Amino acid sequence: MKTSKHIIKTALFAATLSFASCSDRLLDEVPLDFYSPENSFVTPAHFEAALYSIYDDFRGTFYRGSNQGAPPRILFQGTDMVFSDGGLGEFPDFSKRIVPTAGFVFSAVWEPCYRMIYDANVIIGRADDPDTELTEDQKTKVKAEARFFRALMHKTLADLYGGVPIVLEETLSPKRDYVRASREEVYEQCAEDFSFAAAHLPDIDQAGDFRLNKLAAYHLLAETYISLKRWQEAVDAASEVIDHPATALMTERFGRRMNDPVNPDFPWASGGDVYWDLFRKGNQARSAGNTEAIWVLPFEYNVDGGAAGGSGYELIFAPRLWSLSIRQDVNVIPHPNTYYGGRGGGQIRLTHYFYNGLWARSGEDDIRNASHNIVRDFKVNNPVSAHHGKWILADNVPIRLNRYADTTRDFFPLMAKIASLGDHPKDVWNVDQTVTGSLLSSSAAGGLVTNRDHYRIRLAETYLLRAEAYLGMGDQGSAANDINVVRRRSNAPDVDPSEVDIDYILDERLRELYTEEFRLLTLTRLGKLVERTRKYNPEVGNTYEDHQNLWPIPYSEIEKNTEAELTQNPGYSN
Repeated sequence: MKTSKHIIKTALFAATLSFASCSDRLLDEVPLDFYSPENSFVTPAHFEAALYSIYDDFRGTFYRGSNQGAPPRILFQGTDMVFSDGGLGEFPDFSKRIVPTAGFVFSAVWEPCYRMIYDANVIIGRADDPDTELTEDQKTKVKAEARFFRALMHKTLADLYGGVPIVLEETLSPKRDYVRASREEVYEQCAEDFSFAAAHLPDIDQAGDFRLNKLAAYHLLAETYISLKRWQEAVDAASEVIDHPATALMTERFGRRMNDPVNPDFPWASGGDVYWDLFRKGNQARSAGNTEAIWVLPFEYNVDGGAAGGSGYELIFAPRLWSLSIRQDVNVIPHPNTYYGGRGGGQIRLTHYFYNGLWARSGEDDIRNASHNIVRDFKVNNPVSAHHGKWILADNVPIRLNRYADTTRDFFPLMAKIASLGDHPKDVWNVDQTVTGSLLSSSAAGGLVTNRDHYRIRLAETYLLRAEAYLGMGDQGSAANDINVVRRRSNAPDVDPSEVDIDYILDERLRELYTEEFRLLTLTRLGKLVERTRKYNPEVGNTYEDHQNLWPIPYSEIEKNTEAELTQNPGYSN
C-alpha cells in the first residue's frame, strides 16, 4: 500500500491538470495503473494506509531519532532537566542558539507538525468525498483519528511557538498569505478537534493496543482546557480518563520480569518494583494487563508493527560505561553490555537538581529514586582489570576524571526506565561472552537501542494534569489528593495541600515522567522555561533572555510568506 506522502505528492501533481471542456463527470478519467486523487482515497483500506502513515510519521519524527537538532533530543535540551547535551559543547549560549534563523527552529518541530497537519487534512477532506466506499460510521472514525493528530500537531506548535497559523483544509496550490492566530485561538481549535475525537474514537477497551482511543483524546483535551484556563472542563475531561472502569495505576508488581531473581553483579537489572516493571519490555500494552497505559507507541524489535531499530532513548540517555576508563588500567566493562545500559551514547546528562535536590524533597522511600531505578554506582566487570568486582564509587575505583566528557558522557547515573536491561535482541549480543551480556559495538546494529514500546500517555500524567486544573481553580486540597495518588504508588509521603503550587506539580512531573514528557513543551506551555532553567540549571539558564519562554517563528517561513505578514514573537529579531 502506498504511503500518504506518495499520495499527497501525486495529488498535488494531479491537481494542476484540468480540462475545462470535460465538465461532465461521465467523462472524468480515472487512472487504473497508478495512484491519483481519484483512486487513492476510495476504499477503507486506502484510508487505513493514510492513517497508518501519520502514526508512523509521528512515531518516527518524535521518538526514533537521536540527532541533537531533532526530536526527541531537542525537546529536552535547555531545560531544568538537562545539564549537558554532548553535541552542543560545554555550556551552549541559548540566547544565541534559539534564534529565528536557526535551521532546527524550522525543521525540528514546525515543519513536521505542519506536514502531519497537511496529511490529516487530506484524510479529513477526502473522507467526505461522495465517491468513497466508506460507511458513515467509517467516515466518522477516520475523521476522528485524523482530527486527533491535527489537534496534537497544532497544540505542539502553540505550546512551543505561541500563536501560529491554523490550517484546516488540504492545500492544493502554493499559499503565501498565512497569518498567525492567537495562541488562545489555536488552543480553541485543538479543543474542538479533541472533543470530536473523544466523542467518536473507540473506547479504550475496544481499541487495539497501539491505536488511538477516546481516553487519549480526553487526556489531551484536559491539557488543552488547562491552557485555556477552563479549569472545570479540564477537571471533567481528566476525570473521564481517571474514573473509567478500565483504567487504574499499577500498584502491584506485574509482567514478564516480576519474578527475576536478584543478580548481585547487576542488581539494578534483575530486581525491581512496580515502577521498574512499567518499563520492562512487553509490559506496556493493555493486553499485557497494564491498566495504566492510555496510548502506547510500538517499538519492540522485529515484531509486527514495531519500529526496526527501536527508539533512540538508550543511545540518548544512557552513559557510555563501555568507554569509561580506569586510570592506568582498562575499561570498566570491555564491551557495551545489556546489563549496563547497552551501547549508551551519553548524549544527554540530567541536571544536578534532578539527581539530588528533586529527590531530597520527596522522601527517602520514594521507589522512583531506588538504586534499581536510578543506578548511581556500578560494579567493574572486566576480568583483565585489577579492580574487577569492585564498585566504582563504594570502593573508590580510580576512574579517569580529567576530561569534561568523563562525567557528562561516560559516567553518570543510569535511568533504568530508558534501557533494555538484560533484554537486548540476541542478534546484537557479542560472540565473546566472557563478560555476560556483552553486546556488539557497532551503532548500526538495529537492536542496540531501547527495544520496548514507549508510553505517549500514561494515567499517572492524567492525575497530575487534573491536579494542575484543580490548582487553577484554587482547590489545593483536591490537587494534593491527585498528586498523592501518584506518590503513594511510589511509597512517597503525602504532600500537604499548602505545599502545592505549580512548581511542586512541575517537580512531581519530573519525578514521575522524566524522559516520558517532552520537558521543553511542558515548560513553554506554562511559561516557566526561563525561570526554572535559570533556577535549576544555571549553566544553561543564565544564557537565556527573558523573552525566550517561546521559540521564535522560523525566519524562513516569514521570508516565504510574501502576501501577508507572519509576525515574529516579541524579543526576537529576524
